[in-house]
Amino acid sequence: MNKLSPARTIHRLRHKRIENKGLKLLSLSLAILLFAVSRQPATDVRLVGVPIEYRGLSQGLEISGDVEQTVSVRLSGPRDIVRTLISNQLLVVADLINKGPGERLAHLKADKTSLPDNVKVLQIEPASIRIILEPTAKKRVRVEARFMGQAGAGMEIYRVNLAPGEVEIEGPQSQVNKLDRVLTETVNLDERRESFQTAVEVETPQRSLRVKTPGPINLSIEIGERRINQRFVNVPVHWLDQPASGRLITKTVDVEVYGPKSAVESLGIGDLRVELKTTGLSSGADRVAPQVRLPANADKHIEVRNIIPREVRLKR
Repeated sequence: MNKLSPARTIHRLRHKRIENKGLKLLSLSLAILLFAVSRQPATDVRLVGVPIEYRGLSQGLEISGDVEQTVSVRLSGPRDIVRTLISNQLLVVADLINKGPGERLAHLKADKTSLPDNVKVLQIEPASIRIILEPTAKKRVRVEARFMGQAGAGMEIYRVNLAPGEVEIEGPQSQVNKLDRVLTETVNLDERRESFQTAVEVETPQRSLRVKTPGPINLSIEIGERRINQRFVNVPVHWLDQPASGRLITKTVDVEVYGPKSAVESLGIGDLRVELKTTGLSSGADRVAPQVRLPANADKHIEVRNIIPREVRLKR
């Protein structure tokens, strides 16, 4: 075994003493700091808005309705510590273990893991919360789009399409049973003059209700020129299969059409063709409902709203 020379042995001993001295100084500093903290005057502080966490809820049960999400907590501890605390640093727990359906009382307690050393909880206000527990339920409901603002001047919405048009929701049974629709997030229409598509999320009226259908919803909005009604008077009736002995008693009708303003106003009586057929009808029939044909190039948004009278009289 190699033997250390006296000089090397002295060097090592000196180095070890220096290292030990440093560790001792560090330990002493920490001890002084802890002693100083512990000797600080204790003070009370009330924190408002400390969050509540609901734990232990049995599977298949829901908390019904809106419940308290925060409480106030009164603390005591070293002044320099408690005065720097903020509400979100702490946590209060509502214990729901072994609680069944119905109205229940949940006692509140501080989560000790969120408390700094030497800090004590003196009071939680309120100390308990009354809640209602219900079975979990699911249901499919329709989706409706929600808008704000107006389309551009002289324009309007023609059609709104949502895909999917229904979603599945989940939540407390009583709330699910009362719901038959949900709304999308708000879509702004201000000064829109053209059709457009967008993706939107569904919003539920209660925090405890959840949308289970994967999102988002694809929303298509068709926008066009403002539509008007216009009535065309004394439009001739054409009997397409009129027999030689037959004659029309009602020779003209009035036709009401609905569609984009400029397209409707460009129509004339000659563009509307009122037709009827009697082939296949009983020989005694003397009233027939006519049909109106629009021009082949007519705007696709024009529709016939009414024919007056709805049936024309004839003799065969």
